[in-house]
Amino acid sequence: IRHESVLAATLQKYIKAKMEILQNLQTYADELSEIADRVSANKEEYIIHPINQYHLIKRFATQWTEVNQLLDRFNRTGKKTISIKNAAHLFPKEEDIKGSAEGILRIQETYNLNTSDIAKGNISGKKDLTTDECYHIGKAAFNGGLYDRCTQWMQFSLQRFEEGTQNFSKAHAEEYLKLCEMGLDEFADDAYNITDALDLRNRANLIFFRPIVATKAHISSDDKSYKFSDDKKFSKVCRGDVKIPKHVERKLHCYLHTNNGNPWLMFNPVKVEELWDSPHIVQFYDVITSAEVDKIKKLAKPSLFRAIHVVSDEEDDDFQKAAYRITKISWLNDTSGPVIAKLTRRISEITGLSMNTSEELQVANYGVGGEYPPHLDVASVSNTTLFKYHPEGRRIATFLIYLSEVQEGGGTAFVEAGVTAKPIKGSAVFWYNMYPSGDIDIRTFHGACPVMIGNKWASNKWIREAGEPFHRQCKLDRNA
Repeated sequence: IRHESVLAATLQKYIKAKMEILQNLQTYADELSEIADRVSANKEEYIIHPINQYHLIKRFATQWTEVNQLLDRFNRTGKKTISIKNAAHLFPKEEDIKGSAEGILRIQETYNLNTSDIAKGNISGKKDLTTDECYHIGKAAFNGGLYDRCTQWMQFSLQRFEEGTQNFSKAHAEEYLKLCEMGLDEFADDAYNITDALDLRNRANLIFFRPIVATKAHISSDDKSYKFSDDKKFSKVCRGDVKIPKHVERKLHCYLHTNNGNPWLMFNPVKVEELWDSPHIVQFYDVITSAEVDKIKKLAKPSLFRAIHVVSDEEDDDFQKAAYRITKISWLNDTSGPVIAKLTRRISEITGLSMNTSEELQVANYGVGGEYPPHLDVASVSNTTLFKYHPEGRRIATFLIYLSEVQEGGGTAFVEAGVTAKPIKGSAVFWYNMYPSGDIDIRTFHGACPVMIGNKWASNKWIREAGEPFHRQCKLDRNA
């Protein structure tokens, strides 16, 4: 009788525990189903908004992860639960929420957006951030050394503290606010702060001169001093706040391009818009069809991986994820499919350059606030040297193709020229990274602006020096 009494009580406790888990699962199921039904009505419109992207990542890193843990506790192995359990290793983690918050901060910094507008969803459409999310974005700003933004986000989270539920205490937010204000005071008069120093270290692969003597303002090489613009000018160019001088604007034209009577282009000339005269930067239109774009994306998606860079030391090279480059990339060669071989031939026809020593086609998809800071395309990705041996030489030219429309942001900003190429699906931007003499043209310093609204796909075809001397001959003037 004593055993039966204990077992009956144990069974009741077991059932109660299971019912509590089921109730929690039901709550999650109702909430997540309601969101899924609302989102599925228009997936594209939903996913292009950075706040929605943040929410999606956070749902998987928190709510869906908790669902998976509840299923573990329920100790069931039915088909429906197995599919969720098997997918759990693909769920975003806490570091992804942090990365997404940093993406929103990049958008805010580059496009000079107001904190309250972002929190209230007034980027483009109504997509509110919770008080808790504002606090976590403030923490991300603090960890990134953006003390002014940290101050704004913490102040805003404290103002809204009584709204809804929070997973942080008022004391924690006030403590972060004090630290951020201290950080602002400490670095107010400095030329650049700790973040800038770390940023330069992370971007060391973007400057290829040896010996490297880096400051915020310039890079020195031997007896020359090359002055590069700071991040503020990059942001201004991305926002379109830099006006093209009238004397330059008068030189720019739109025309049909046949590459001196190329038979393939005589019947179908390419539309060209000159973006800048010197260096000559042009944007070709309708170089690739929507059907070809879809095929390229389909080929690239299975092999997409997080962008990496090479960290070199005296002994060896080490590959690391690129914190400054928020993209996933894939490489496709002419044997990947007929559409790639056809595109390679078309690039050769348009540019007049040989593709024998060109690199494979790089396809990139940009994440939340995805950007690639200003850099030169001359060398392969390497942290230390431009002249690291490559059998086919340096990258003489860049052919950048846009594989998607981007509603806001995501352009290619040429910092020294002060001009931005707009990401228009099917178009391509082309420029030479070097003078015909082989000298580096530092005026081609450029970067990919953060994506504000949209899903950005782009691809690069880099053409190397070997095999091009007769296609692009030297001039009498070394700097021609």
